[in-house]
Amino acid sequence: MKQILKAAVTAALFAFTTQNLVFANDEPEEEKFVPLAELKPLEKLEGFKNRHTFQYGISASNAYINKKEDWVDQNKTNFIKDQRNGLFIGNYRPYLRYTFEEQHTFNLRGRFEYRNNPSIPNEDRGKNGQVVSNGGYSVEMLNAELDFDKHKVTVGRAFYRMGRGLLFANFADGAEYTGNFRFLQVKLLAAYSGEYAGCTISIAGCRTNADAPIKSAATFDIVPGRPIDAVVPAMGRRYFVGAEIQSAQVYGSNVYLLGLYSRDMNRDAATAKDIAGKIYSFDPYYMGAGLQGYIGTPRIRYLAEGIVQKGNTYNANNVQVPVDAWAFTADLNFSAVILQIIKPVFSLQYGYASGRDSSKPEPGSAAQSGSSSVDNNFYAFGVYSAGLALQPRLNNLHIARVGIQFKPLYHFYWGRNLMTSIKYSIYQKGNVNYGISDNDATLASRDIGRAVDVQVVYDFRTDLKLFYAYGYFTPGSAYKEVDAKNIHSHIVSLNFLF
Repeated sequence: MKQILKAAVTAALFAFTTQNLVFANDEPEEEKFVPLAELKPLEKLEGFKNRHTFQYGISASNAYINKKEDWVDQNKTNFIKDQRNGLFIGNYRPYLRYTFEEQHTFNLRGRFEYRNNPSIPNEDRGKNGQVVSNGGYSVEMLNAELDFDKHKVTVGRAFYRMGRGLLFANFADGAEYTGNFRFLQVKLLAAYSGEYAGCTISIAGCRTNADAPIKSAATFDIVPGRPIDAVVPAMGRRYFVGAEIQSAQVYGSNVYLLGLYSRDMNRDAATAKDIAGKIYSFDPYYMGAGLQGYIGTPRIRYLAEGIVQKGNTYNANNVQVPVDAWAFTADLNFSAVILQIIKPVFSLQYGYASGRDSSKPEPGSAAQSGSSSVDNNFYAFGVYSAGLALQPRLNNLHIARVGIQFKPLYHFYWGRNLMTSIKYSIYQKGNVNYGISDNDATLASRDIGRAVDVQVVYDFRTDLKLFYAYGYFTPGSAYKEVDAKNIHSHIVSLNFLF
């Protein structure tokens, strides 16, 4: 009897301990995890309001980037090849924010960028506008955010986003309406990507060296709120019309629907000598759905989103063909109760998108690539974080990532804002006969390779932040030995807010 009682007590203690480790029912009320997206604004009380409020200053980001390639075939080169002998990118953003009666906000933000890239070979300097030092300036934001409690309207140049950001996440000129109703939240978007005749008002802005080409999608574009390893597609001159409907939360989850149509304003055949007669018009539309929320406890959160792409484009034979592509992404995050001294959060991430029927698919080109009668290349106007070293596009590629984020010095007051993130990635082809965004992966093998990403963010103060990221990629059997290379990428950035 004593043994049975002892076993029952042991089982009860084990069940109690396990339940508290996972669901944290006994944790203090103030320590409970509340997702930022679910925080509700305080009820507005009648009383004194600041009729006019001004905020102004400068946000300065100074980033140093170094990328090295270590060739596997030592007969090709017997040393580590420096692809980037130190690329410096400085972004300086003066801003002015005016708020009327603590409700309606008007934003103005400029951007001054300076780049110094000494890695350009001497023999290439001056060719096609390649220069070591170059600068640019633009009006990055100029908008009004009108808040009518349950209805919000943004008008002007702003950073617009749909869903998780894979479909659309970029600067544009336009308007966005968000309405909160009893059972639904509705978002409507109409925007223009804005290549104007005058570069001063163009979203791309002006460059100090007029011959220098506009930054391609493969270069780093450091924008607040966007992943540093994300590859940003070029939008060109086009219109966007979109809608997003999100349901109320039921049992900790809600579903949302997405729709986006884009009209290319480039309708004429090219006249340049090498591409004369070619048409680059790309008119896609997208339909998507997502499911997000938590499972059992707000500490276990998930997000899954699927997008189908249709429309028309032109293939490499200059023939108009239909687009039939799709993408799926899913994230799972677990904020653990154990080891709260370092505040660990574990994550799983998966993504896949269909690719183009070609050994060299050029997924960064929406038109004039591939020769099949249907274009299966998924091309959207958003971003997806997939690894700093390889920086792959989500095309014909399975990406699986596992990671942990924690605060190693959370116990100490001076180190409580130091955050570290580590992710391990596996890349595999979807169709072994198709290529991916890295055209060196030419062999009919699924194994693209592995990658490790480490990030360290330290908020010394609210106006001073240090950021460091390291990415490492090692190739798999989809690469010939002569083309295979280990890639090391480093980014160090110091951000000020004056």
